[in-house]
Amino acid sequence: MRKITLLAVGSMKTSWAKEGCQQYLGRVSVDLIEVPASKQKDPVKQSEEESASLLKRLEKLKGSVWVLDERGEALSSEVFSKALEQMGDRGESVIFVLGGAFGLSDAVRARADRLIRLSDMVLPHELCRVVFLEQLYRSGQIIKGTGYHH
Repeated sequence: MRKITLLAVGSMKTSWAKEGCQQYLGRVSVDLIEVPASKQKDPVKQSEEESASLLKRLEKLKGSVWVLDERGEALSSEVFSKALEQMGDRGESVIFVLGGAFGLSDAVRARADRLIRLSDMVLPHELCRVVFLEQLYRSGQIIKGTGYHH
């Protein structure tokens, strides 16, 4: 059995994002680990500080590291679910990394075993978390063949 971890920057601040995440976290088996969002005002310093926190936390985790980044590979829901199914069949764990409002450093991208993106459009990081959790749920439903994904 594979273990899925979502390593993300910050906690959900807006009620709609918090509620959306709670909905999907109740439907999927995923360990959510949040590192604190930086209080730096400068976007570059904020990204660097958050990225350093993510890398430090990754040192303690085991599994394939998939970083969600706008520069990553676009995957359909079917391809994403197939990749997760294959990892599960091999008993591999996966750690998904989701950055904060100003993205991730090159060091985090370099640490990735795979870079993926959720959209060709840039999305707010809170929305990314909701969309990503929905895609994890959808993946499980595709694997089970429930008809949720048509």
